[in-house]
Amino acid sequence: MKLIKNPKIQSIKALIEQGKSIIDKMVAATGYFSGAAALLATAQTSLNALRNAASLAEQGSKADTSEMYLQETDFRAKLMILVLYVDVVAITNPTESLDIITAAGLFEKRQGAKNVQDIAVKLAGVSGKVVLKAKAKRGRSYVFQKSTDNAIWEQLIVSTRSKVLAENLTPIKTYWFRVALIKGTTQGDFTNPVSIVVL
Repeated sequence: MKLIKNPKIQSIKALIEQGKSIIDKMVAATGYFSGAAALLATAQTSLNALRNAASLAEQGSKADTSEMYLQETDFRAKLMILVLYVDVVAITNPTESLDIITAAGLFEKRQGAKNVQDIAVKLAGVSGKVVLKAKAKRGRSYVFQKSTDNAIWEQLIVSTRSKVLAENLTPIKTYWFRVALIKGTTQGDFTNPVSIVVL
């Protein structure tokens, strides 16, 4: 499941402009993309060839128009390689993924995962345990957190299941729980916390 994608581009002119923007931003963001020098160089070469072919095609020659579309295909392939590279960098650095995507001039496939709207918390019938249940969403994962003061949060579990068991809790103590939805490596907002006194 891809975190990011190349923007839909409707024309050669728009492709050139968008491609130049992505290359320039990746060159500037050396902190994230210092290892992409060779990829950026080949993409820039391909972009220059496309720009030249497009300029000639404007003169109306069928041969030049044909060359322009050949160069377009080549540049789209080079641009997609850059996008995949950014994809890998973002996935391997999930806490900085949004900054990485933005730095490359790209965008998230979805602007954050849609937030799970609620979380249900109930006693498990066993001392020190409660059942947590989020609204199920196909193809999503869930990150559950707990707190003893509704201020400092601790990660409880990341699961593909919307229903999990929180264990090893201190009896006769109030806990707060919340959950966020994850799609790919993109995490949505946490729900409002729900409290419960553990038995």
